Amino acid sequence: MHRLHPRSPYEKLGGYVHLPRLIDKARLHRKGLLDGYNYKTVGFDKHLLAFLKVDGDAFEEIANQFDDDEAILAWVRKNGARNSAEAIEQWNHAMISRHPDTAAKKARFLHFLKEAGGDGRKDIRTYFDLIQFDEGRLK
Repeated sequence: MHRLHPRSPYEKLGGYVHLPRLIDKARLHRKGLLDGYNYKTVGFDKHLLAFLKVDGDAFEEIANQFDDDEAILAWVRKNGARNSAEAIEQWNHAMISRHPDTAAKKARFLHFLKEAGGDGRKDIRTYFDLIQFDEGRLK
């Protein structure tokens, strides 16, 4: 079976990393293609929704109402936080550089890396890298 993947977490919209991926997840969720995974309450999705100060259900509604990413971005800018370019860049850096910072998180990270076929890889250190590898964008 072919796995559907949202866009790369590195892809930007309106300066925000992960926003195009969040749009894709909202659309996949609405179609029942996330296997019950509630993207709005975990991980980078939860962090981005909080940073944007938008409700996850409202965002999902808009992401499925508009086909155009720019229209979704306009809605986010109108209804969410007014983040400065500097704040966005700081947030982007924090998300891109996130890595397991406890022994338990490291063990879980290595478990997922092994499941994705990357057992022993030393070049995959961040969660964004793990996503890229798992979804076939990083060889």
